[in-house]
Amino acid sequence: MLQRLSAPMRSAAVSVLLALLSASPVRAQSAAAPPLVLECAPCHGFDGIGQDDGIPNLAGQHQTYLNRQVLAFRSGARRHPEMNFFARQASQDEFTIILDYYAGLRRP
Repeated sequence: MLQRLSAPMRSAAVSVLLALLSASPVRAQSAAAPPLVLECAPCHGFDGIGQDDGIPNLAGQHQTYLNRQVLAFRSGARRHPEMNFFARQASQDEFTIILDYYAGLRRP
């Protein structure tokens, strides 16, 4: 799309995009999100911040705490339809990767 614009317009469009990107708040992340986080991000965000009031923040939580919650969802001791489903689908190794990522993020 930018290729169709004249050089001055292309330059202006790039400047506007850069200004918009630099103006949006970005939280520091410890590392690039592992692909497994794609399952969690719609609710918990790539930045570990819950997408609404009913979804807990995961960023900066202790890995052992997060793991206990996953095990509670997996066993059914803690109930939430989506979390019970996901906790039973992923392996412990996959959860370790996900939980290490979220635990490594800075708390909000």
